[in-house]
Amino acid sequence: MPAYYKHPEWNELDTAVKETVALGDQIYLRFEDTIFYAQGGGQKSDRGTVSAEGNAYPLIKCIKDEHGDPLALIDSEHPEELLGKKVHLALDRPFRDTQMKLHTSLHLLHMLIEKHLGHDIENPITSDIEEDFAFNKYKNAVVEGVDFQMIAQEMNELTAQDIPVETWSDEKDPHYRYWKCMDTTIPCGGIHVKNLKEIGPVSLVFHSKKGNMTVQVRLG
Repeated sequence: MPAYYKHPEWNELDTAVKETVALGDQIYLRFEDTIFYAQGGGQKSDRGTVSAEGNAYPLIKCIKDEHGDPLALIDSEHPEELLGKKVHLALDRPFRDTQMKLHTSLHLLHMLIEKHLGHDIENPITSDIEEDFAFNKYKNAVVEGVDFQMIAQEMNELTAQDIPVETWSDEKDPHYRYWKCMDTTIPCGGIHVKNLKEIGPVSLVFHSKKGNMTVQVRLG
């Protein structure tokens, strides 16, 4: 299990490049361990730098291979030269924190919609996390009758409280992970805050178009 799951609070890590992987015309690095989250489930890849032998290379993105293991693409003309070398990873913590807060907020939004309606609903048609906001898009019929202003009020009441958020890996398949808050448990491979209070105040922006309702979550 990579360090970004075991120790999401880490900002730096000394590791080594154990393999290079060619995908198309790009060469990715596989580290012995990594703090860089690989993009998935709408959550963006982490940002940061990879340093080796006095040079610092910006991280372009991290992806998952066919087995679900992370690979890193760096801004270097010859990344293959780092094979077998020790490297220092440094995380862009503000970007990661925003992504975690927004990701947890989307799950909280969905959870409160189901609570408001009194039954489970379909997953969003689309769910995505941008740099400063996130959104779920639902079919209008699925969220018909939902008072999103009330949902926003309830979200802010919850994010002002000391309410734990748990994540863990499946015992049989470590790549399969779960998220839990209060009495709701769902599958999710993302990285999240450990407590709703970390999110702070939020606002909702919602609009209907072509039979779908898009609900944006913004922090602050």
